[in-house]
Amino acid sequence: MAMLDERTATDLLRCAGTDVIPRGRFTSPAFLELEYERLWPRVWQVACREEELAGPGDFVEYAIGDRSVVVVRTPAGELAAFRNTCPHRGTRLLDGCGRVDGEIRCRFHGWRWDLEGRSTFVLDEHEFPAAPPEELALGRCAVDTWGGFVFVHFGSDPEPLLDYLHPLPERIGPYRPERMRLTGRTATVVPANWKVVVDAFNEGYHLAATHPELLRWKDDTALRYEVFETHTIYGGAGDPAPSPRLGLDPEDVDQNELLALKIRDLVENLPGYFGPDDVAALEEVLRAPLPEGVTAGQFYLARRRSGAAARGLDWAHLSDDQVLGGDDPLIFPSVLGPAVAGGWFAYRCRPNGDDPHSSIFELWTLQEVAPGEDPPPVPPVRWVADWHDHDWGQVVNQDLANFGAIQRGLRVPDGPPLRWNRRQEMCVRRFHEVIDRYLFGDGAGG
Repeated sequence: MAMLDERTATDLLRCAGTDVIPRGRFTSPAFLELEYERLWPRVWQVACREEELAGPGDFVEYAIGDRSVVVVRTPAGELAAFRNTCPHRGTRLLDGCGRVDGEIRCRFHGWRWDLEGRSTFVLDEHEFPAAPPEELALGRCAVDTWGGFVFVHFGSDPEPLLDYLHPLPERIGPYRPERMRLTGRTATVVPANWKVVVDAFNEGYHLAATHPELLRWKDDTALRYEVFETHTIYGGAGDPAPSPRLGLDPEDVDQNELLALKIRDLVENLPGYFGPDDVAALEEVLRAPLPEGVTAGQFYLARRRSGAAARGLDWAHLSDDQVLGGDDPLIFPSVLGPAVAGGWFAYRCRPNGDDPHSSIFELWTLQEVAPGEDPPPVPPVRWVADWHDHDWGQVVNQDLANFGAIQRGLRVPDGPPLRWNRRQEMCVRRFHEVIDRYLFGDGAGG
């Protein structure tokens, strides 16, 4: 445990209600300890996807700090989540993901439980004091699903998942994430606090400096930002148009070139953002000039819609904005990234043990599967020991390259407090205000 003066000092690291954010939130071991104590046990968090638990006995372990839970598919087809520790001597029961054959076993003394968590075997049980069955059962955690995502909660009486997620199910539901399937998963450790990573993907203010090539077709000044009680969304600006920061005369913008720039950047620099069929359809667009009087945005929109229909996907309910650009939600506290018609490019970030200066970063790509179509096999997690050793695509590479410099800068002694951009970083600000609600408020629930 942190020393008393260290824990008292965390009270000075609040940001809610101020125009600045203290640097110590990203560097203090005591602040990280407080998050483990008051944030992570009190929020719903994404553990895995439902397709990872296709049949009875399939399991996925999800860990945050010292807490670990195993989510399993029961013989009845339901999901159950158990604390990943033996009630006998505390041994960790399962690691990673896989399948168990009808029961969970402890490697130490051979105790066993069925997939409902009930005790089925205790070696030499007659030599133990008599105990009711519930004391020998595996400890349960709350588990629920939305949009194909499996959520767990470590608290004893969590609020209903849909209440916690409001209003994201209504806002993101039209993309039909429950029909999406994983197509790629890559994980690594990055040299920055987990909140640095979430902040970086939760605003578009950094596009001009970090991703200047995108400004040729993306008007970063047109991005919209929305904050809710717990979660946030930003997005829009999907209609191909150069940023006014470039000072171009609209009359001089070549619509064919504009369309080509957007498609090439999305396909080549964000691999996995679109599925193979969508990529093939968009590459066809590049081989034909735009019809007279048709803008790049109009042609791109029409081609995406017709291509989806040809693949058996119904996007009639989606707005033009949802097909052109999509939305970037933050599922508080740790999952975010652009959802668009046909797929989701999602990031998940968590603390890396007791180190406030690093975090576990994952990139998930998901694609919508048409009704009746065979889903793709669940890809294994690709673990990259050093993030430099994997090509994440130009855009993500640029973001990852910032993290070490950010964290090193945050550690400068006596550095001034950090400042918000009131519009373009409003989602970042709300993220930290919600963290403070859990750490210092009395109404966080769970």
